[in-house]
Formats: sequence, structure tokens, C-alpha cells
Amino acid sequence: MREKNAHLRPEDRRIIKHCLSNKEKLIDIASAIGCDPTTISKEIRRNRVIYKEGRNKEKCKSLIRFPYTCNHCPLKYGSCTLTTYIYDNEKAQYKADSLLISSRKGLDITKEEFEYIDKKIKDGIDNKDSIYNIVKSDDSITVSVPTIYRWISNNLMTVKKHNLPYAVTYKVRKKDKEKYDYSSKNNKIDRNNRTFIDYLSFRMTSPGLYASQIDFLGTIKSDSKDILSLIIPELHFPILKLFDKPDQNKLKEFIDSLEKALGLRDFYKIFPAILGDRDPIFNDFESIERSCLGNKDDIRCLMFYCDPYQSSQKPYVENINKQLRKYFPKGYSIDRFTDDEIKTINIILLERKVASLGGLSPKEAFIKIYGKEIYEKLIEAL
Repeated sequence: MREKNAHLRPEDRRIIKHCLSNKEKLIDIASAIGCDPTTISKEIRRNRVIYKEGRNKEKCKSLIRFPYTCNHCPLKYGSCTLTTYIYDNEKAQYKADSLLISSRKGLDITKEEFEYIDKKIKDGIDNKDSIYNIVKSDDSITVSVPTIYRWISNNLMTVKKHNLPYAVTYKVRKKDKEKYDYSSKNNKIDRNNRTFIDYLSFRMTSPGLYASQIDFLGTIKSDSKDILSLIIPELHFPILKLFDKPDQNKLKEFIDSLEKALGLRDFYKIFPAILGDRDPIFNDFESIERSCLGNKDDIRCLMFYCDPYQSSQKPYVENINKQLRKYFPKGYSIDRFTDDEIKTINIILLERKVASLGGLSPKEAFIKIYGKEIYEKLIEAL
């Protein structure tokens, strides 16, 4: 027997149509479905539709009492001059679903609560914050993150879908041949044991070690500055550094500064391997790998390279660069930014709560694994 007050299911409506076409009794239809005959009667009358308009205004007796339709009548396709009605299970199901959705529309929240949430979301988005972090950082917001996104999609909030990053599809990127063409000189570099397959092998044979990914954000041609992104993927932990006319020597100096702040042992613990693309600035893997402390043969990390034109092999740093576009839109200069401003943005990203970290921020996750002292040393070095 069906549960009391349960909605009719699609298979129930198929049974009704089949039984009507075979002249089954009302009580037999109700028994087959497991509900009251009155429910079947109301369902048929509510959802019957006109199959054919008749020339005769007189009403067929079959429409006045059960079966209330002409499903069983062989004359409905031809010689009948009366208006004919049929029960169509698919149309009945669609109508029922639409009614159910419309009956559940509206917000299960007071006007004051909604206005508060709306303002918080608007202020947060204006400050380049994420929906997830806004919701999780304010205990007064009692609705879920998916609910907020649904309200935005339904145009119920001040924030609109186009205000969200990546909600609007980007145009196809135009490649700058001078920028993306890896020269023959670059291709002659011996990357044996440092390919993407070697990187995967390292990950497989080194459980418990987190491999980082590195990349430059990319700027307009007139800019002399660029932003380096170094991220620990599992922790969503980004390190940002502003470079003025970046080159191999400046990259080495930056990595040296991190090693000096952390010490060789802790540096290797945090950055045992780094995956980058084939940007010429990353070519000097020896200067990246060799420690600036102690013996010159000491290795502080391993450098690996993606295959040419395969940015998808380092998706985490690509994702961080997309997030940075909220602060540094494409086509706008970053030369006006200072080291302190980049560090401030870096701290914001580190303190933003992340769903895939169980609601923790990258900072909290890092401290939980490596400790607060190492975190403070690392931030001080930026």
C-alpha cells in the first residue's frame, strides 16, 4: 500500500492511462496503484486534455462520469463529432512537476535576514572575496553556499551571475607567437629525468611529500613587472612574489631567500619538488635545485617540467592565476602595484576558507601540518 498523502509517480500515471484504454473499473485502477478511488478520479479530471474540438456542442456521457475521458473510445480518431478528451500520462506528470516546483518557490527566510545576507554577499564580492568564504566566515548567514548560488542564478540578489568570476565564458585566447614560441635554444635544454612523467614517478615513489607548482601570471607587453605564483596544491597554499623584469637570477634569489628563512631541512620538507612549464626563466634547473646553504652539492628540491603547451598538467597554479585575475584583470597594468600590496593579497588568499579543506583556510591547513613557526618564517620571507 502506498504511503498516505504520497504523490503519484510517473509509473502510476502510466498505469492509469493503460487501464483507461482497456476500460478497467475505477476501483481496479485504484487497487493496482494502491490508493483511494477518489484520488484516481481527481487525477483524471484534473489532467485530462482536449484531443479534438468537436462540431457538436453536446457533451459525451463518458466525460460527465468515470472514465471522464475518451481513451477507451474507438470513435475518438474519426467519426465522433463531439469534443474528445484524453488522459496523457506524460503531460499529466509534467503538469504535476511544474505545480510542485511553483508551490515551493519563495524564500524560507525573513525579509530582514535576506537583506542582511544580500548586503554581506554584495560587500564580499566587491572586496574580491569568494561566496564560500563569505558564508563560512559569518555565523549570522544561516543558508548554505549552494542556496546563495541558486538565488544569484535566479536574479534574487543584488549580485548578479556576471559579477562572479568565470560565470561568463571567456573568449578564445589569442596566442602571442613571440611569447609562446619556445625557441630551438630552449628546446635543446636537457630535461632528462625532469619531464612530466618523471614528476608523476616522483609523486608515486614519494608518499607524504607535497609537490608544488610554479608559474608566472602574465601581463601586458608594456609592463616590466610580473607576479610569480608558487602553490602547494593539496593545501591550496599560494606564495606570490612580484618581480621587476623577471629573469633566472632573480628567480634563484627568491628561492634562495625562502631557503635561508626556512633552513635546508624545512625547505625540502615543504618544497621537495616543483613543477613548472617551459618558460625560459625556469630553464636553469640547477640554480633552482641546488642549495645556497652548506655544501654546493646539497639538493634542496627537484625541478620538473610540463610537456610543451600542456598547461593542464599544472592545473592548481593555473587555478590560482585565475583567482588572481579578480585583482589583476587581463589587459590592465600591474606595474603600479608594490611588494606590500602583493603580500596583502597573498595573505587574503591564505586566510580564505576553502571547501575542499573542510572549511579550513590554507593558512590553518599549513600550520596544522608544518607548525606556526615555519608559517611565520615563510611569510616573513615574502
